[in-house]
Amino acid sequence: MLFVSSPARPLAQGFEGLEPVLDIIEALDPELRPDSMYLTKRRLQYSRQTLRKRLSGAFTVDGYSINLTRSRPPLVSLWFNTWGGQHPGCGIELKISPFSFVREPGHAERLAEHLLAFVRTLASRLPVSFGLGHSFTDLCLGTDPRGQGTSVAMPIPEVFWFNVYGPAMVQAVGRERLLSTPATLMEELPGGAVLWLTRPTPADFDSEQARLAQARALVHLRPELSLDSVLTTLRQRSLELSPLPMEFDPDVADILRMEADFHGVTGGKRKLVERFNRYHPPAVSEWIPASQAPVPDVDDVQAAITTYENLYSEQLIALFHSDVPQLMQGSVEALPHLDWYLWHAGWGRRLSHEQRETLVPALGAFLGRFLVEVLGGRWLPRKKLEETAVLLGDRAWLPFLRARHALQNQESPLDFSCSQFFRTASRIGVSP
Repeated sequence: MLFVSSPARPLAQGFEGLEPVLDIIEALDPELRPDSMYLTKRRLQYSRQTLRKRLSGAFTVDGYSINLTRSRPPLVSLWFNTWGGQHPGCGIELKISPFSFVREPGHAERLAEHLLAFVRTLASRLPVSFGLGHSFTDLCLGTDPRGQGTSVAMPIPEVFWFNVYGPAMVQAVGRERLLSTPATLMEELPGGAVLWLTRPTPADFDSEQARLAQARALVHLRPELSLDSVLTTLRQRSLELSPLPMEFDPDVADILRMEADFHGVTGGKRKLVERFNRYHPPAVSEWIPASQAPVPDVDDVQAAITTYENLYSEQLIALFHSDVPQLMQGSVEALPHLDWYLWHAGWGRRLSHEQRETLVPALGAFLGRFLVEVLGGRWLPRKKLEETAVLLGDRAWLPFLRARHALQNQESPLDFSCSQFFRTASRIGVSP
């Protein structure tokens, strides 16, 4: 991510004030240049004429927010924002994803040159108060509020691959001290700002060399800090960014992977993976030997089966199709998505007694239908739903009992997942 802020408000002079900024954006390398824009929720093809015509749609409470995007890989999002208040100004934020694009052979050097040229040109047109370029994920792991575009914080919390200090920051640090910072590049910009890099490119921002360079630069600017302490913090962040192998229990691996991916690196993914690698669900117990399965005691067996398959299971789809769209496909691959949603959203914790009594039949019927349709089982309906079984080989499986167990508390949708139940039945059960 690259972010540069300025005390200027170009749009105070109308659209003409924005044109120099658009010149700079349109001069970006073709590989980074946006071709679309969002002024409302609707995506539009980018052109100055369209932007001028629809600019009013980008007005917020006290300024403008213009989002330009690139529709082809790499994905590029460029935001131009203006704001008022006690410290009026504007900011440009450029994000490129995935970060692996930066690390492709030859891309890092070329990208660094383009970003340097972009900021130099911007500083020649507008006064600059602050800027940074770094991995967005690593920024989120840090504590520097400037990574979120807020006002400049002093003392300096941390340094990045790419740093721009405006005149106020230069004065606060001391120009002589700043210019003597150990850096790969140190360059004075128009208007008294200073641009400097800790490494030639952003590609290795989390390497040992890069972390040492960041730590040395920060300790130079803030001598009261300890190099060892700063370096330890940065190394820990690098560790968070290094992926751990996901060695999850195969019966629930996809559910756990969804949860880890949802939280991501900044949400503690590494610790989650460590915990999930140790997790194994309780063995499936919702079955009885086929010889002990009670015979159906309902008045009309076929009517009961129709209720399970048409009414109850369709109720589940109606309840969750918006949150779990995979249910609409009608395939067994929907089960882990349903399990994850029930677990992640805390359905086992938040259900009232009445809601649970409605959801148990729906979940059990939906699960049992796969035992019948996919594995070739046969329904054995009972008046008491928890006794209703699906006969499969030498076992009778109890999907409604499994559903009740899956909804009893916060963690039960994982401990008693539909996925594990179905996979166990498919391994053990052999249709006659």
